[in-house]
Amino acid sequence: MISGKCAMSDKLLVDTSAWIASFRDTGNQKLKEALRDALDLDRVVTTNIVVLELLQGCKTTKEYDALESLLEALPLYPVAERTWAIAYEAGFSLRRKGITVPTIDILMCSLAKEHGLTLFHHDHHLKTISRAMSVEARDFLKG
Repeated sequence: MISGKCAMSDKLLVDTSAWIASFRDTGNQKLKEALRDALDLDRVVTTNIVVLELLQGCKTTKEYDALESLLEALPLYPVAERTWAIAYEAGFSLRRKGITVPTIDILMCSLAKEHGLTLFHHDHHLKTISRAMSVEARDFLKG
């Protein structure tokens, strides 16, 4: 688990929760700075799930177009067969431990695990899942 800054070679998979928190005027300043730095260094990657979640939340066409342009510039990591296999096993293992979490969050951690990505998030479920799956993550939750 990463508690400080990531190594320069790391690619960062930014979860929807972190993007949304960074968009808020009152959002976590450390998250905003870390995301801005990562974007400047071309370290941020995305996946179709995040793109869908973010674009469906847009309120105007102008907002949609601007966000789509930003997201299209990022490397896209698709959820492929190997990702699904990791997710199937993780979901089964988590449930056997009494941990019930959203399927999308399991997929996000599985994608990060498959590709050796560091997961940026602002989500309690992802904190639990990343720990259970030994996925490198940086959470921006308070406390």
